Parts: sequence; structure tokens; C-alpha cells
Amino acid sequence: MNADTRKRDWRASDARLPASGPHSLSERAFRRGDVPAVRRFTRAFGVRAGIGTARLADFVLAVSEAAACATGVGPCTARVRLWMAGSRAYCEVHGDGLLLQRSPRGPRPGEEEAMRRRVLRQLSDFVSIASGPDGVWVQLSMRVA
Repeated sequence: MNADTRKRDWRASDARLPASGPHSLSERAFRRGDVPAVRRFTRAFGVRAGIGTARLADFVLAVSEAAACATGVGPCTARVRLWMAGSRAYCEVHGDGLLLQRSPRGPRPGEEEAMRRRVLRQLSDFVSIASGPDGVWVQLSMRVA
């Protein structure tokens, strides 16, 4: 997986996520079984941030899929960060687990993981999924106005 989009000091190395300070930042730690709580947390954030009903449903689903990607393999802990900048909503999820990766001899990503990635790409304007020795990073953004 390409790992060139990891966050460093709240700035994306590829400059697709905002380098300026976040507005309405919310974050929380979670585990694999806490994904429903992440959905509730995201919905509450979206309501506070003024995201409209239709786009809020898309944002909640995208964040839920990002959380599931980051915690999909093995027991791990993760952190979700949500923020607004202008008319865009941003999400970053970092988990200490691993993604299933294609390998010539090993297992290929399962249908569930492939479906998560597809949903993320369809809902979001920008998506980056990276896996490395320090875990899984999922970043997404979407216009919500």
C-alpha cells in the first residue's frame, strides 16, 4: 500500500487535507466493537457542525466504513478525528492493526474489505487508505454544503 499520505503534525504530506488549523475538531478512541458508537459520535458531530440531513447520512456511512477498515483485522485500538473547514467535512482514522494486502502467495483482500473501499470512494471526494508498520491510516473528505 502507498503510505505517502500519512499525517504528520496535523498536515497531510500530499496536501490534499487542509494544512490550516481545523475547525470544530472532535476525536475519540475506539475498538473494533465500538463502530456503532463511532457512527453515533459522527452523527452528533455532523449535527453540531450543521451538515444537512442527506450529506450527514453519507458522512456517517463513510466514517463508519473508515473505522471498520482501520479495525478490520485483529484486535486493535484506533482513533477517529473529525473536523470541518469551510464547506468540507474531514475524517482521519488511525488504527494499530493491519489491512489485508495482496500478495503472490498469501490471501487477497476479502469481499468485505473491497466493498468498504468501494463505498468510501463513492461517498467521498478524497480517500486515502494506507497500511504500514505503524498501523492503518484512512483519510477522507467530502463537500457537505
